[in-house]
Amino acid sequence: MGPFIQKLRLSVIADWQKILTHPFLVELVRGVLPRTKFDYYLSQDDHYLQDLLSTLGILVAKSCGETKRFAVRLLYETLHGEITMHEVIAKEGKTKTFPRGEAASAYGDFLLRTAYEGDALDILVAICPCFWSYLEIGEQLFPQIETNIPSVYRFWVESYVSDGYRRITSELLTRVEEELSGVSERKHVNLVGLFQRATWFEYRFWEESYAFH
Repeated sequence: MGPFIQKLRLSVIADWQKILTHPFLVELVRGVLPRTKFDYYLSQDDHYLQDLLSTLGILVAKSCGETKRFAVRLLYETLHGEITMHEVIAKEGKTKTFPRGEAASAYGDFLLRTAYEGDALDILVAICPCFWSYLEIGEQLFPQIETNIPSVYRFWVESYVSDGYRRITSELLTRVEEELSGVSERKHVNLVGLFQRATWFEYRFWEESYAFH
C-alpha cells in the first residue's frame, strides 16, 4: 500500500470502522438480517450501480494510456461481476424492488458530478471507497458466516472475496498511487476530500438500508 493510499485510509478511520462493524453486516453473516432490509439494500445498490457504470464510462473517456486500459477492465469487471451477481439473485424470484432512496440519489449525484467536473484521478479516488470497503467487508465477514445463513446472503458475501474482485481492487489502489506523480499539494487536499465524502456516502448507504422496515 503506497503512502497516499495510507493517507486516504487514515483520514476516514472512524467512518471506515463504522462500516466494517455495521449492524446490517453483522446481522447478515449471522443469518438474522430481515430479508426486507437486504432487498431494500439490493434495490439501492442496483440504482447506485447504474450511476457507477456511467461514471466508469466517463473515466474511460477522460483517461489515457494504462489508466484508460485499466478503466476499460474495471468497467468490464463491474458488468460481469456485480451486475451479474445482482441478476443471479433476482432470478431467485423472491427479491422485492424499491424506488431510489435518498442515499443512492445523493451518492450517484456525487459520483456523476465528480466525473463530469473532475479529471481521471478525481474519478479514481471517488470510486475507491466503494471497491476497497467491499473487499474488506468480504474478507472480514466470510470467515464469520454462520452455517445456517440464507444461501443468498452467503452468495453475496462470496462475491467480494473472489480472486477477480481482489485483483481489480488492488489494481485500482495501485493506479491511484501511480497517477499522483507531479500532482500539487492543493490537488492532494482535494483528493482527500473526495475520498472522505465518498466514504461518508458508503456509511450512509448501510445506515439507510438498515433503518428500512
